[in-house]
Amino acid sequence: MKNGKAIIGVVLVFILGILCGILSTHLMYTSRIESIISGKPQFKEEHLVSRLDRKLDLNKQQEEQVRTIVHETHEQIQALRSQLHPQTEAIIEKSQAKIRVILTPDQQKKFEQIIAERKERARRKGL
Repeated sequence: MKNGKAIIGVVLVFILGILCGILSTHLMYTSRIESIISGKPQFKEEHLVSRLDRKLDLNKQQEEQVRTIVHETHEQIQALRSQLHPQTEAIIEKSQAKIRVILTPDQQKKFEQIIAERKERARRKGL
């Protein structure tokens, strides 16, 4: 009987260890993915550098050079997006006006809510 309790105790500890490992891995990856998706440039840049480092086995000097290149590229892309943003918004507003014309009053209210939500998401992302 004592051996049975000891075995059950060991098995339970083993199972709890597995569950804790699964939970912590899940939380870590969820947090990491949310950081990348959230749009924060430093997380995206660091993720790309880490991935290249893992796949290419970069030395420290190469890693720093890649990090600098990735950062400069990101800044250039952001500058281009800033230049294109007003033109993009104008195109989107024209298409929204065309859509409004074909909607019923109830649909227009829902459409305005969709547009407001889109603008709020863009505002939160800093666009």
